[in-house]
Order: sequence, then C-alpha cells, then structure tokens
Amino acid sequence: MKILLINPPQTFYLGSEAPAGNLPLGLMYIAAILQRASYQVELLDAFFMGKEAKHSSQAITIGLSFAQIGQQIQTRKPDIIGIAGPFTSQIDNTIKTSQIAKEINPKILTVVGGPHVTLVPQEFLKQTPTVDIVVCGEGEHPMLDIAQYHQGKKSLSEIKGIAYRQNNHVITLNPPSDFLANLDELPYPAYDLVDMEQYLTSKHIGYRSFQNRAISMITSRGCPFNCCFCAVHLHMGQRFRAHSAEYVLDHIQYVVDTYGVKNIFFEDDNLTLDLKRFETICNGLIEKNIKIGWETPNGVRADRLNLALLKKMKHSGAKSIFVGVESGDQQILDAVVCKSLDLSAVVEFAKNAKALGLKTGAFYIIGFPGETKQHMQCTVDFALELKRKYDVGMHLFMATPSYGTRLYEDCKAKGYIAADLSWDAFAQARQPSGLPLITTPDFTPADVKAIAAEALAQYKKLSLLNHLKNPRKALGTAFDQPQLILKYIKNLAK
Repeated sequence: MKILLINPPQTFYLGSEAPAGNLPLGLMYIAAILQRASYQVELLDAFFMGKEAKHSSQAITIGLSFAQIGQQIQTRKPDIIGIAGPFTSQIDNTIKTSQIAKEINPKILTVVGGPHVTLVPQEFLKQTPTVDIVVCGEGEHPMLDIAQYHQGKKSLSEIKGIAYRQNNHVITLNPPSDFLANLDELPYPAYDLVDMEQYLTSKHIGYRSFQNRAISMITSRGCPFNCCFCAVHLHMGQRFRAHSAEYVLDHIQYVVDTYGVKNIFFEDDNLTLDLKRFETICNGLIEKNIKIGWETPNGVRADRLNLALLKKMKHSGAKSIFVGVESGDQQILDAVVCKSLDLSAVVEFAKNAKALGLKTGAFYIIGFPGETKQHMQCTVDFALELKRKYDVGMHLFMATPSYGTRLYEDCKAKGYIAADLSWDAFAQARQPSGLPLITTPDFTPADVKAIAAEALAQYKKLSLLNHLKNPRKALGTAFDQPQLILKYIKNLAK
C-alpha cells in the first residue's frame, strides 16, 4: 500500500506579497509517523516544487498545474492521498486536488486535514464529494489509523478526530482525537522525502527568498490564551505542549550537521511561554556553540521578554524578535481582543531591544467589533510611536473573522458579516483591492482600509527617515537580506 501526501498549489492576488517557499512541516511529521510504522510514503509539494505560475487578471497560482499533479498521481499510483488544507483562503486548491485524484482513480481514498476542515468538518464534506475523510486537529495518529483502516485492521468508527461519509450521504463526526501529550515521541520531520537543497537554495520564480539556508521549525503546540480572532486553540488545543529543550537542541544540531542549515524560523505560537525551557534552549545554543541565526516570525509575547533574557537571546543567535500586540488601545486589548497584555510591557520590550541592537517587529489588527475609528487610530498612533522611538517594524492587518473564533461568532450573531459568507470571500478580502469583511455601526470596511492605507503611508516616511539616519544599518540589512531592500524600494515606488 502506498500513501501520497500532497501540499497543493497556492493562489495569491496580484499586488500582494510573494509567498515564501517553506517546508510542509505538517505533512512531513505525518510522513515520519507513517514511515516509522513501515508504510510506503511519498510527499509531493505541489506548491513549492512547481516551476510555473499561472496568471489570471486578478490572481497568480503558484506551483504545479493540476494537470501536472494528475500526472504525478498517475505515475505514483497511491492507494491513499492525504491533502493539506492550510487556510480557508486556500481551500479551493485543496478541493481541486481531490477532484483530480478521483478523476484519475475513484478508488483512491482521499483525506484532507488542516485548520479549515478542523473548524467546519461536516460542512466541508457536504460541499466536497471528492473528499472521503477529513482529519480534525493533529494529523499524525489519525492518519496512521486511516492507513490501518485501509488495510482492514480498523473500522472508521474506531478512529478519533475524523469526519467521514456512511452510505455516501450520512456524515459522521467521531469524538476528537487526544492531542499528543509528549511531543518528544515524534520523530523528526521526514526530511528525506523532500529535496532539502531546493528549499535551502531555491530561487524559483514567484517565491520570495528566505535568508540563506533557512528552514522553519516548530518546537511547541497549543495555546492557553483566548484572543478573539485566533482559532489556533481549536486546531492544536489550549494546553501548551512542547518538545523538551534537549530534543530541540538535538533537532537543531541535526539539521545544521546534515543539511548545513544556517538560519531557523521558530514558527511556534508560544515559543517563550515556558521560560525555563526557552532559556535552556538559548543556553544550549551558546554552550554547544551552534552557529545559527534564528527569528520568531509568528510573534512572541512581549511581557515574557525582560532585558536579561533578550541579551541571552541575542547571544544565542537571535536576528529579530517579533511580538504580537494586536491593539494599541488598552481598553480594546482587554475588553475586545482579550489579549491579557499590558501595553507598558510592549514599550519596555521595544526600549530594551533597541538598546541591544535587536531588530524588532510587531503585529497589529484593526477593525474589531467594539472599536471605533478613534480606537483604530490609537493603534496606528501606538505603532508609529514605537517605530519613531524604537524602530519597531509595523505589520498592520485588518480583522478577519475566521471560522470557529469568537470574533466570527460575534460578527455572525450581530449581523456584522454577510450571512452567506463563502470560503473564497476570505481570499478576496486579502487581495490589495479587497475590503475587510466586517461592518459595524461604528465603521465600514472602507473606513478600516482607509485608516490602514494612511498608516502605511506614514510608516513608509518613518522608515525612510530611519534609513537616512542609520545608513550603516541599512547597508547591513542590504547584505544580509537583500530581498527586504528590494521590497522597500518597490514600496517607495508605489
């Protein structure tokens, strides 16, 4: 029996930032579990490994064409196909991949996992007849059980954390699967199933470059916090679970020694939650003299980063630290976002990071129900002040009511979003010419977009002033990350 795991192509609207080709870690962990159980597994990254980009008048789809995916399926002849369904805005490409698979061989068992189907499993199956099973939550153990089901060793009713059809029309949702309690039991991702040199050195057209020989790594799962806009805890649980510091250090040493990795992007949602573990990781990098640079592109909590820890982080290889702020208005942060964060901690972090010469960035969101235009302006003013005083990068987003979040339920109950909101509306809202999805008595989508546009214009001016004041720093960035300079020049031209 052969199992083929597919990462589908992805679609981006013209004018949006080019995607970064990255390892399909979720599929690679599932593949490693299947390999350990002696199953024959192959992995097709149809997003990254495709050498073509298909343009329409509004969008660009990057990766293998669906005809090419079909050829790969015909050649590989899998019995089971597992397809990644990463985000609602990309789910259409997942569906098309399942359609191609069924056209080639209706007997292929098609399985889809990921955040989107976790949140709407029954609705997804009702609308997608070419998918047989969806996996809700973590995929490693359910996918292993599905392989055993295909061999006649288990029944579908025994498998936790899946939804499936019975008699082609009745959809059954099984009890949720238990989240992995000990992440150290997981093998390393199946690096052997992909061409690592392609990811470490690729210059495919359509992708933006990572730093030199960089990969992503996830060292923990689960989030105990309850931000209104986030659905991570629905997909990965609210209990924080983490690899031990020893496992993480061994993993880093392995990719450095085996693949010559020089930079790591920690994609954890809560990398610094367990401070003892995190400090042990930093200490290990220093003591073992592991020469890597590392960053936190998903963001960490500013209130977990004191001056002493920031010093240790820099010494261990930190190149940049990104934090999640969300709102610059403490009232909104407390009552609407429910972030449990004191903005004074953000200011203290920014001040300390600048003193140490650490590059920093912060994530902000505007357009929450309960906000007024004045509240949004407070967030913008806070972000620009941090840029002005401490050179903290501003990454401003407009609130999106993702399925399963309290934000979605609140908007739906109050009529702030369309009742018939379609899946592709999320993708359309993210295009440069698109508008946010939320309308309240206090603001329209056009209001939110106008505030964001003016904020970006002000931010560009501050960035230019900072470059003029610090030409040496600008040159350092140009040599270390030339893609950022090119992006900056393009933005100025706009």
